[in-house]
Amino acid sequence: MAIKRLHRRTFLRGIGGVAVGLPILEIMLNDHGDALAFGGAVPRRFMVGFHGQAMGGDGDPERDRYRPDTLGPNYDLKQATMPLAGYGNVKDSISIISNLRIPYNNSGPGSWNTEFHLGAMPPLLCGVSNPDDSSACRGITADQAVANAVGTATPISSLQYQVQPSWYLTDSAPYGRDTISYKLDGGGSVVPVLGQASPHQAYVSLFTGFMPTDPGDAEGAIRELAKRKSVLDLVHTNIDRLMPRLGAVDKIRMQRHLDEIRDLETRLAAIPPDAGGQCQMFPDFGDDPAIGGNNNSNGGDGFDVNAGYSDEDTRARRFSDLIHMAFTCDLTRSVALLYTMAQSHMNVHSFTSIPYDQHEVGHSVGTTDGVSQVLAWQLDQFAYLVAKLRDTPEGAGNVLDNTAMVLLYEGGHGLDPATGDENRTHSTENMIVTVAGRAGGMVAGEHIDGNGMHPVHVLNTAMRAVGVDEDLGEVVGTIPGLLA
Repeated sequence: MAIKRLHRRTFLRGIGGVAVGLPILEIMLNDHGDALAFGGAVPRRFMVGFHGQAMGGDGDPERDRYRPDTLGPNYDLKQATMPLAGYGNVKDSISIISNLRIPYNNSGPGSWNTEFHLGAMPPLLCGVSNPDDSSACRGITADQAVANAVGTATPISSLQYQVQPSWYLTDSAPYGRDTISYKLDGGGSVVPVLGQASPHQAYVSLFTGFMPTDPGDAEGAIRELAKRKSVLDLVHTNIDRLMPRLGAVDKIRMQRHLDEIRDLETRLAAIPPDAGGQCQMFPDFGDDPAIGGNNNSNGGDGFDVNAGYSDEDTRARRFSDLIHMAFTCDLTRSVALLYTMAQSHMNVHSFTSIPYDQHEVGHSVGTTDGVSQVLAWQLDQFAYLVAKLRDTPEGAGNVLDNTAMVLLYEGGHGLDPATGDENRTHSTENMIVTVAGRAGGMVAGEHIDGNGMHPVHVLNTAMRAVGVDEDLGEVVGTIPGLLA
């Protein structure tokens, strides 16, 4: 008997415009299981993540505890990369590209001048030189380049999420250090795309924001979600209709998908309430973690270890779960995730026992050991999402097989061009970029020597891996050996 195939763009629709996307099921694929039944390849996804972090401490000659000693596969793990031994040895899905650099003193394509925190970040994100140390990109970022190429194929062209929700200092502001996505507006000007800092708001938008619904329907969805506490309750009729059509394997995958949605809802609802009322759309649905108060110092004596932290650990997990869902349901194929801001003043005491903010660990603590403790926490967040995508079946493989992920760090360790000092955190020498996924033949599980190339060469390579054949800004070319 001929199988009546299901279209990839099928959604389970419910009350008030709520819709639940489906994972790729066997019933959506051709007879070989390697392409969609209604034409086209299994979708490829792209993610760029960012941490405001250097690789070593000021004055410490030890460059980093991140870069493996061995090149190629089966690389060794250091203090900062030990989380890769977890999650079922997720190291096999992650490659490390070391020995990268961004030119300074306006000395080449994608270069900066001398003001590190504002000046070096734009070339890292968009590959366009920043001669006057402005904080804003002069070109679009990789997530937007991918969205421009494939964004019309999904309900949401791209997503921008932000884990660290506050600057945490009373006497200054981020001035662009909280933005990693830039696009062209209707007039051709480059404009920032701000990240969503509320996991709850992000969750709601995935189920109600990507459909063209009228305001009345949207209000109805909000009321129903608040009352029933689950989008699955709103689409249960279509779930009941779909299940009998599925084969045994598809039923298992579908049930897992529904369980993951329910589990995410449950964990979001279990987050402690926000005393500041930062998320009020669904007061009965569970608020985001409380926004931590500002700190009056960067660390040391008098540093309030209970301030400057908004449970970023939980927030990062929730945003990772949402990205996993968005990719699995093909709601978007491009994501920019800011974990911590550039020059981040997030309090790291809860996971390192060091009474300083993240930025000051590199300066006042000034040891590569201290910085590596922070890096390990950061890399663990990335590894969690990588493993979640790897463990989600799709077609003949898994979602990670069709994904290219890039994790950028703000700095490396070496010469500070503003002071002439060696072994500094304000340096774009000896930078490292971490990547994951096998989309388009991208190599996973290897350590690759970047031979002094620009970090944007890694972004170019990841863009090629998802089918976007263009370079970012002024930086032309890809990393040899990263794309098979």
